[in-house]
Amino acid sequence: MPQLSVVAVMTLALLHEEPMHPYEVFRTLEQRAETRLTRVTVGAVYHAVERLVADGLAEAVGTERQGRRPERTTYRATDAGTAALIPRLTGLLADDERTYPPFAVGLAEAPHLPRDQALAALAARRERLAAAHASTTSTLSHLRTERELPLRFVLDVDHERAMLAAEIAWLDDVVARLEADPEPWESDLYLARTGSVGGVPHAAP
Repeated sequence: MPQLSVVAVMTLALLHEEPMHPYEVFRTLEQRAETRLTRVTVGAVYHAVERLVADGLAEAVGTERQGRRPERTTYRATDAGTAALIPRLTGLLADDERTYPPFAVGLAEAPHLPRDQALAALAARRERLAAAHASTTSTLSHLRTERELPLRFVLDVDHERAMLAAEIAWLDDVVARLEADPEPWESDLYLARTGSVGGVPHAAP
């Protein structure tokens, strides 16, 4: 059986929590602010449910109708679905899938930019992260106080807030150290030899 996609994991987890129809799954993901974790649409959830049912990981348990609206089928996770969900969630928590963030490549090759341009890029990143941190802090407060969600349901938001704060602190520290570092960068040495960086004359800031 193919590995569960992220949307399938999120959908199956809610069907494991309690029976739901696909739109209810989507609305619950919205209410818990989980739709910011990956691209999730109503159609994606319906598609995930269809695949889960086809693979025997979820099953229909009933239908309901409200007024003149079309009937909605409610689904729940099967025993096979639970058996598939647990190791997949464990792997996600243990982070056993190595990722390759592009920011790390930018850091590794930063000396090939003009120093002022590299520092400006880091400052722009810091500004963007600060805005994201403020937004995430607000989201966490909303989920905990207004929606009264227990901590176990907002661990992802709490983690994101903490990671953003940590990276902002690191950026502040590393920019200060780079600004005080007297050693020339590779781009500075190249500029001294050729008068340009990447074929473009470099103007002093």
